[in-house]
Amino acid sequence: MVTDALAQLSTVFRRRFLFNALLPTLVFVSLFAAVCASSFGSLIELSDWWSHLDILSKALWAIAYLATIWFLAGAVASQWRGIVRLFEGYPLTRLPRRRMPGFTWHSRQARRLWVGDHVAETLRSSGERSTDETDEGDEAEEGELYEPRQDLAYYRYRLIEHDGDEYDVLPTRLGNILLAAERYPLLHYGIDSIYFWPRLFPLLPKQFQSDYEKFQQQLEFPLVVAFLSSMTAWLGGLALLYAEATPELFLAWFAGGNLVAYLFYVLSITNAEELGEQQRTAFDLYRHLLLNQWPTPSDVRDERKAFGDITDFIVSNVDPQWGRPQQAHRRRHPVSPSN
Repeated sequence: MVTDALAQLSTVFRRRFLFNALLPTLVFVSLFAAVCASSFGSLIELSDWWSHLDILSKALWAIAYLATIWFLAGAVASQWRGIVRLFEGYPLTRLPRRRMPGFTWHSRQARRLWVGDHVAETLRSSGERSTDETDEGDEAEEGELYEPRQDLAYYRYRLIEHDGDEYDVLPTRLGNILLAAERYPLLHYGIDSIYFWPRLFPLLPKQFQSDYEKFQQQLEFPLVVAFLSSMTAWLGGLALLYAEATPELFLAWFAGGNLVAYLFYVLSITNAEELGEQQRTAFDLYRHLLLNQWPTPSDVRDERKAFGDITDFIVSNVDPQWGRPQQAHRRRHPVSPSN
């Protein structure tokens, strides 16, 4: 059983590493190498140099190139969570709230989608008006009250229950979608997912774990592509500037790379909503597994006393004194003969 679990984990990791690290790294490193070769020489000269190498030299260069790709892919894989947090906007949260890009827009959007008319009345009474308060493609006409869209707010922002809750936002749409899912169990059941999700996940049914990991991989892939595309656009752009390339070539490379990055970021939004809904479902359906596995207060007290006495025995060679709490624990949890 353990062997099967390890084999399945190994298969999933290989697939995750292949599609979410190795292949994107191979594509974008090759593109960056091509632009560098064309900037500081020409691809024809590179092809001619390669054709004059002997078999052994070609093999060594190929091995070195693939080893570099593998190393960089390993670096990308080690930062999957960091890349997601980057697009969630957490680096920007170090700035003061009012100066954080996107903070004002998302705080207004959160309140508008959850409570609708109230924010419009407030803005009207204060004489304020902003063009960035409307949802994408929805322009509010003069004198029109905003209607709440809780069906959208459910996926995009954490629940607003009190004044000021709208300020608990992140500067990106992706970040707010994942934050809404993260805060869901805390608001509904008093369960902080930061502490309890790592404890709940191993208790979930295997099929649910497998499905969740697939949703996680689907979220990571477009973000990895977006990250590598943006990095390639900037680094390749610097190489083109250094090589004094034509402005048209620089603009096409830089704008094209960042456009690809943005498009793949947009593609990740739906995947984030699906992943967040999986996490909500896990707490809705399986949170009782935490209570079933959690020790009772009597267990905790007896364990603390027993392990404290055992520590004194190991460290200071104190006479064994853990018999009473150990026996009390065993009476509450008798071991079946099969074990």
